[in-house]
Amino acid sequence: MSLMFETLSPTQREIVFDKSGKFVVRACPGSGKTYCVSARLARLISEWKEDYTGIAAVSFTNVAWKEIEKKYKEEFSSNQSISFPHFIGTLDSFINKFIFLPFGHLVMQCNKRPTLVGEPHGSWTYRNYERDPHQYFDKCSFDVNGNLIPIAPAQSFNQMTWKNNRDGSTNRHVLNLYAAKNELVALGYANQSDANYFAMKILEQFPSICQAVALRFPILIVDEAQDTSEVQMRIIELLAASGLNEIMLVGDPDQAIFEWNGARPALLNEKIVQWENSVLLNENHRSSKLICDSTFNLSSLPAASTSVNEEVVNCEYQPTVVVFNNNLPQIVTEFLAECTANGIALSDKSVSVLYRGKGMINEIVGVQRIPFGVHHWHNQNNFTKDFVRGKYYYDQRDFKTGFKLIEKAIIKMEQDLIVCTEEMIDKRIETIGFIKHRTIVLDYIRILPNTNTSLGNWIETANATFASKNIQHTLQINPDSNNFAFSQIFLKEDDIVTETNYRIGTVHSVKGETFDATLLILKEKAANSSKYVNLLAATNPPFDHEELRIAYVGMTRPRRVLKLAVPNEACRVAWVNKLNIQQ
Repeated sequence: MSLMFETLSPTQREIVFDKSGKFVVRACPGSGKTYCVSARLARLISEWKEDYTGIAAVSFTNVAWKEIEKKYKEEFSSNQSISFPHFIGTLDSFINKFIFLPFGHLVMQCNKRPTLVGEPHGSWTYRNYERDPHQYFDKCSFDVNGNLIPIAPAQSFNQMTWKNNRDGSTNRHVLNLYAAKNELVALGYANQSDANYFAMKILEQFPSICQAVALRFPILIVDEAQDTSEVQMRIIELLAASGLNEIMLVGDPDQAIFEWNGARPALLNEKIVQWENSVLLNENHRSSKLICDSTFNLSSLPAASTSVNEEVVNCEYQPTVVVFNNNLPQIVTEFLAECTANGIALSDKSVSVLYRGKGMINEIVGVQRIPFGVHHWHNQNNFTKDFVRGKYYYDQRDFKTGFKLIEKAIIKMEQDLIVCTEEMIDKRIETIGFIKHRTIVLDYIRILPNTNTSLGNWIETANATFASKNIQHTLQINPDSNNFAFSQIFLKEDDIVTETNYRIGTVHSVKGETFDATLLILKEKAANSSKYVNLLAATNPPFDHEELRIAYVGMTRPRRVLKLAVPNEACRVAWVNKLNIQQ
C-alpha cells in the first residue's frame, strides 16, 4: 500500500499520516481533498483492529461520498468497498440511521418510528384548502434554539409572511404553522431538517445514546464541512464531548453556498481557530496559474493557491469577461466555438455553461418561462405529481429515480396515503411478492404516455388509459398548467434539460466537479437583489457574501478556460477590476 501513497504531496502526507485528535483541513478549490480523505480512510481502515466499532466518513451529497468511496476503492483498496463496521454516506443518512429513526419517538412524543417526508424522501402534497398551513410542513423546520424557521424561498409560502406583528408578537400565519407543524410531528412526520433538530435534542436529553454513538464510531470524518448548519455542528460537538477520539473536518468556507439550507461557514472558521491542530491545503491540482491568480481575489486565502497541475499550470488562456444583451444563445455558441478552437472536445465532462438561478436556463435554451405563482398540482391529489415526475425521469433515462417515484405514486393512490415510505414499500412487497410488485410498477410505466407533450394532454391521455384498464382513479392538475410542456415544468423544478454536447446547470449543481472550460453567466443582480457591482465594491471581503462565494465556486471549476458573461459594461468593468484581469 505504501506505493499507492507516493503521489501525495508533503501537506497531503501530513494530513494522511501525522494528524490526530480534532482538526480542520482548510482545502482550496482543486486541492485534491477527496483524494486526501480517501487516502486517510485507507490508512486508518488498513490499521483497524476492532470488530464492532468503526470510522464514520460523511459528506453532504450522495455524489460527494460516492466519489470518496470510488477513489478509496480504485486508488488504495484493490476495489474493496467500505463496509461494516465502518460507515460512509451523507451526514443526514448517518443522523437518520443511528440517531433519529431509532430514537426520534422519544422527543417527538409519537408512539411509532418516525416517518421522513418531503424531498429527498418524497413529495409532500398535504392540503385541504387553499391556505391550509399543513401544506408547508416540508418548507419549515426548527433552528438550534427550537424556533420555527423557513427552509424554502419566501415565494414558496404564497402570501404568507414570516414577519412579526408591529408590537413584536408572532403573526397569526406563523402561529397557525406552528400548530400544524406540531400536529404532524405528533403523528410521527418529520422532514430532513426536522430529523437533524430532533437528533440534536435526543443527544442533549439522553446522554447514554450520545455516548453509545460516540463509542460505535470513535473516528468521524466530515467532508464539505463548510455546509454544516448550526444544528449539525451542535450534533458533532455533542458527540465530541461524549468521547469521540478523532474528528477531521474538511472544507472551504469560501465555497459555502448553501446558506438557504442552513449552512453557516462561520462555524468552520470558528473550528479552524479553536482547533490549533488545523492545516491549510492550498495546492491547486485543477486550474491554471492564471485562473488561480484571478479567483484568489474573491477568496479569504492568505495567498493565491499554487497551481501544481503540470498539464495546465502554464496555460496562457486569460480569464475573460464579455457582455450579453438578449443574445445568450449566441454567447453560448461563440463560447463552444472557442473551446473547439482551443482543442477542447465538447462533452458534458469537459465543457460547462453555468448560471446563477434556475430561471436563467429558460433564456439560455430558449424555453418559455412559467409565470410566477402558477401551481401545477391539485390541492387534494397526493399522487399525480409523483406519476408525472416519475414518468418524466424515466423518459430522461433516469430509470431508477423514475421507478421509485411511480412505485410510491401507486401505493399512495391505492391506499389513499399522504406519503409513502420505504417501510410501506417493503410491507407491500412482503404481502404480494417482489415479482408481482415489480411487474405492477413496470406495467404502469408502460401504459403511461410519453412526456414529449403538454401536461394537460398527458393527463388526459393517462386518464383515458387508466379508464380503459379499469383503474378506478384519475390524475388531476390545476387547469392553469394544461398548456405547459414538461421541459418548462422541470427546468424550474429539477434542472433537467434536453440533451446537449456540454454540461448546463446551476453553480450548485456542479459543486466539486472539474471541467476544461466554463462559461459562467451572471445577471446584473444577485439572487438576494443586490447588484454585483455594489457587492464587488463593498468594503467587506468578497467571501463574506454568499452570492460572491457562489460566483467563486463557478469560476474555480475549469482547468484551462474561464469566461464570464454579464449584462452590461458596468458589470464587466467591475468583474475585470475585482479579478485583476490584465487586458
